[in-house]
Formats: sequence, C-alpha cells, structure tokens
Amino acid sequence: MKAKTIKQITENGVYKGISLERYHNDRELFDGPSVSKSALKYMLPPHGGSQKKFWGYWKCNPDHVEPKTTPPLDFGRAAHCLLLGDEVFSEKFVLRPERIDGKNWQGNRTVCKEWLEEQKVKGLTVVTEEQIERIRLMSEDAAQYPLIRDAGLLNGKVEQTIAARDPKTGIWLKVRPDNEPAFLTGVYADLKTTSSMDEEFLQRQLFDSGYYLQGAMTRTVCDLLNKPFESFVFVYSLNDDVPDTAHVELSQFELDRGERAIRWCLDQIRHGLDTGDWPGTRPFKDGTLPIQSKPWSADRLDNFLNEQDHLNKPALEAAE
Repeated sequence: MKAKTIKQITENGVYKGISLERYHNDRELFDGPSVSKSALKYMLPPHGGSQKKFWGYWKCNPDHVEPKTTPPLDFGRAAHCLLLGDEVFSEKFVLRPERIDGKNWQGNRTVCKEWLEEQKVKGLTVVTEEQIERIRLMSEDAAQYPLIRDAGLLNGKVEQTIAARDPKTGIWLKVRPDNEPAFLTGVYADLKTTSSMDEEFLQRQLFDSGYYLQGAMTRTVCDLLNKPFESFVFVYSLNDDVPDTAHVELSQFELDRGERAIRWCLDQIRHGLDTGDWPGTRPFKDGTLPIQSKPWSADRLDNFLNEQDHLNKPALEAAE
C-alpha cells in the first residue's frame, strides 16, 4: 500500500511526512476526533482511568491537561530518535554542557537553572553526554542482534502514520509503529528501552504501560485497511552499563484482549461526545457497596487484637 502525503487525513490509509509532534498534538490532523493507544489507557478503570480522566487528558478536548514527562520517558524518546531516526535530534533535544560560564555544571547554580529553563521554553529536552554514550552502546549491541542484523527487524518503513476510521463510532484510530520491516510482511516492530530484562518485569510493563493496546490497535487498523498483519514484536534494549537486546512477540491472547478493551473505550468515547457526559471514577459499584479492609490487613489487626485480649484475660478475671 503506497504511503500518501496530505495536509489533513480524511480517508483511511498510510501516510508519510507527518512529524511525531503533529501526530500527537495537531487537533486538525484528522477531519474528526482521533485516538491513539496512549489516550485510551486513561479511559480504562483497570489502569486507574475513567471517562472523566480520559476527557481531561484527550487532545481533542480544547482544555486538556498536558501529561507530565519523566526522565525514563525522555531517555526513551532520545534513544528512539538516535536509533530509529523518528525525530530530528537537534529539533527536539539539546546536549547539556559540561561547563557553563567557565565552571563545571552544577544543577543548583542559578546560571544552570536559567539555562534549563531556557531549553524548556524552547521545547527542547535536555540530555547528557553520559546518556548519549549509553544510547551509543545500546545501538551497537542492537546492531549485532541476529534478527536486526540478518533479518532487518528494525530496518524498514519508519515515520508512518497508519489511520482508519472506526465504522461504528466514526472515531479515527491512529498508530505509528516504530518499524514495518521490509522483508517481514505483516510484522510490526516496536523498540522499547527497559531497565530490566526480567520476565516478570516485562510482563508488568506490558500492562502498566498499555503496550498490549498498542499491538491491538495496530492489528485493528490493519484489518480496517485490509493490510497484512501477522505479528507485533517488541524489541527490548536494556539501559545498562552492559547493554543487551532481546525480542518477544505479543501473544494472540493479548491482541484479542486489547481489541476488546479498545472496542469498549470507543463506545464510551462516542457516548461522551454525543451527551457531553464524562463520568468520573465510581468505586464500590457507585457507592452501593460498603468498603472493607483488604483481608490481609484485616487479619493483621484481628490477630493483634486477639493477642491483646488473650494477654489481658488473666488481669480481667482477677479484677472480677
């Protein structure tokens, strides 16, 4: 399917030349409301979300709240930029100087604080020489990983926006896979920086960060475009003094679960747009159930109180 260049997306398709900044922040990019996986996480109660929270963060809300970034997110963006080229580094990042005004960098100095504030005003993310060196080592390690070196898992179509309008709700679904490998038809690869390769850690991260929604939305959009989809693969790059690289395919069960979650979210969004009603969190069945302590907490207190009753029993009997 040939990629298209266009000012506004009005038809299902694959588009090139859309910057990451525009993809995330341009409310006029589509001719109607649009969502990505990162927005849907705010909707789902199992992720601590609600319809009210989603509306509060959704870019289609003119009064939306900008989510705060974190150092790991900033590092991940810098790694993506340098490893995949999905952004122009100099347009989004700036290297923190080792010395300023003839003195070594010290974060508490006024001149250093002022320099950081200037970069913030410019919309630039600050990275250090140490971080750049770490990314270089990660890149070198990834380049030697067999599926990357021999099968081109991260060599293919980048900077693509794939979009399709949901037939039921009219809401645009948009995805931007890190890579569609040139020699692996229907395979979509996404680079993730991680602080651990422990399986349990990666499983928690899969849910906590909503990565399963990312794979599911990619499959959903591909299905709407009649575009081949075989698998969604995570390429993990370990952020460590000794870097490491691994890959894992997202299971079909997670893809199915993710599509169910996306369907529920889209229906709630459509209802909110039609009615203007974006209800907040309603714990304990909207207050109809009483709240109780978790069993382990209640057991700890009950055991303590029972012990005290047992210890005080002789004194009470003597007093009687």
